[in-house]
Amino acid sequence: MRIIELELRTSHLAEMKVFYTERLGFVLADITEHSITIVAGATRLTFVHEEEGSILPSYHLAMNIPENQIHEAKSWLLAKGCQVLSAAPLPYTGIQANEDIAYFEGMDAHAFYFEDPSGNLVELIARHRMDNASTKPFDHESILNVSEIGFPLRGSVSEAIQRLDSRFDVTPYNGDGRTFQMLGDEHGMFILGDMAIGWYPSMKIPEVHPIRMTILDPKVGEFQLDPYPYFIRAVSERQV
Repeated sequence: MRIIELELRTSHLAEMKVFYTERLGFVLADITEHSITIVAGATRLTFVHEEEGSILPSYHLAMNIPENQIHEAKSWLLAKGCQVLSAAPLPYTGIQANEDIAYFEGMDAHAFYFEDPSGNLVELIARHRMDNASTKPFDHESILNVSEIGFPLRGSVSEAIQRLDSRFDVTPYNGDGRTFQMLGDEHGMFILGDMAIGWYPSMKIPEVHPIRMTILDPKVGEFQLDPYPYFIRAVSERQV
């Protein structure tokens, strides 16, 4: 699965623009009074302004990086003045960790995490099963694509697996199928998680906020994972 467009909400649009385009250097592809779109490798990532309320929108997403550059990516982020979150080992889930870099045995991948001004839990992940090693110095252009988006669910993980698996060309990748499930492949995944369990490594309890996305999938069309505001548009090829 390829995530070619992802749209999320934010109550801090101006701060997000400064963070992603001025601090981290992502290319600003589009800007309106109420939204910005940045280029995250092969994915167009849009943040849409939402009036600040009692609950601020926040999400979990991951971006693929070259499989040999996890330490270079961390050094780049720290040099930009960002803080990398601590990561603790969870042996019963196959997660090893050394201070702030986690290793996922089931995926053969290293990752680290940070938060942006909206409180989004952003993950940079180096998947060692992918043939994408690079010798170029790491910077924002080393980001390959958005490869994961978290779908918080109210105890309906198994049902969501069945619905998404029957609608799109995705299969279970890693997880227990009851409280947590990764659905897709190394290029793109839906991360299905019971809302009673926090996202690793912050363990922050996830919330339901609107998500709109476009994926490459042979089963074209529009789909909503109701009753949640998660909308997926499938196209067979990228629009020029």
